Amino acid sequence: MESKKSLDMKKHRLSFLWRLLPSVFVMLGVAGSVPANGQGLKRNSYWHNGSYFVWVQEETDTAFTTFMGTLHEGAGSQPWYKTSRQGVYLRPNQVGNAWTDTVIRFNNRIVYKNIGGQEALLVYGRDNTSLEDIFLRYDGHPLNKWYDFAHGFDSVLVSDIRSRIMGTYHAGILAWTFTTDSVETYRLGGLKPSAERYGYTVRWSEFDTPQNILVLSDGRIIWIEQTAEGIDLYDGISHIEAGADSLEWISRGELLAHLCEYDVDQSVPGRWPEASTTLLTRGYLEPYPTEVLRLMRNEIFARHGRTFADKRLADFYYREGQWYSNALQHPTPDQLSEIERLNVQLIKAIEQERRADTKNK
Repeated sequence: MESKKSLDMKKHRLSFLWRLLPSVFVMLGVAGSVPANGQGLKRNSYWHNGSYFVWVQEETDTAFTTFMGTLHEGAGSQPWYKTSRQGVYLRPNQVGNAWTDTVIRFNNRIVYKNIGGQEALLVYGRDNTSLEDIFLRYDGHPLNKWYDFAHGFDSVLVSDIRSRIMGTYHAGILAWTFTTDSVETYRLGGLKPSAERYGYTVRWSEFDTPQNILVLSDGRIIWIEQTAEGIDLYDGISHIEAGADSLEWISRGELLAHLCEYDVDQSVPGRWPEASTTLLTRGYLEPYPTEVLRLMRNEIFARHGRTFADKRLADFYYREGQWYSNALQHPTPDQLSEIERLNVQLIKAIEQERRADTKNK
């Protein structure tokens, strides 16, 4: 859809993709055993990280043949060798095509885990200890052609974006509610909804990857950015390139609304309860600014009653509600669940990568 973007957009998209490329098949990590119920890495199983997919095509006694890519293109087949530890696979050091070898680094491990019913492939770095990505099981229909898989996989990617923005936000006397297929504006104080109600679709990039651009049913384009308080809505400006292809690209315009104090599932307190209840992927986390990732990561510890030397962190969680004060009364900082522990590792890895990128510029 878009080939060139404004400097802001190009920088965001390229950094997002290049950070993903080294980790996609770097899928090789720490121990986990395949349960007796037969789950695990099997022929015709499908996995995603919010931007890339993995399709396990064949299985032999010693290896799996895998195929991976984006919705835009695939990278061809590559072997994952089985190791002596059940559920752990090795990407061998052998020559492949240039694009694939950029995505799948050699001599890393992929580890299958079933955590609370969530099946995942954990991607570890060459040191075999640093978590770099998480791929989740995608239960699509049996597939014979690659484009059939892409047709089903797009709903997974779109759902990742919608889950990030879904909920009710407040801006002045208005409340904005995003659902799976519409956005509605309400007057606060129990009054009836205003006339503003729109369906929306998620915009795609030229890499066939969803991005935080929504097109409303009346044709308006909205650019969304995550913030520590909620989300900011900007005017999305469409640009049509001259030429035979007449390609369109979107740049960020003026701020339309700053939405904050939104309602979340209080059965798990905090701004980002999903960080304690489900495995997060790199594709889900990448759109968040680094400062928000830091708040999300430390909120996991805050739910367990950790105290913070950084007053800005402590003040943020105190402002979020009584839940933090309550957690301080019964601290369990060393009792993170496995889901929380893995999410902490992945969020921290992305933070460190961004700091290194900034330092090297």
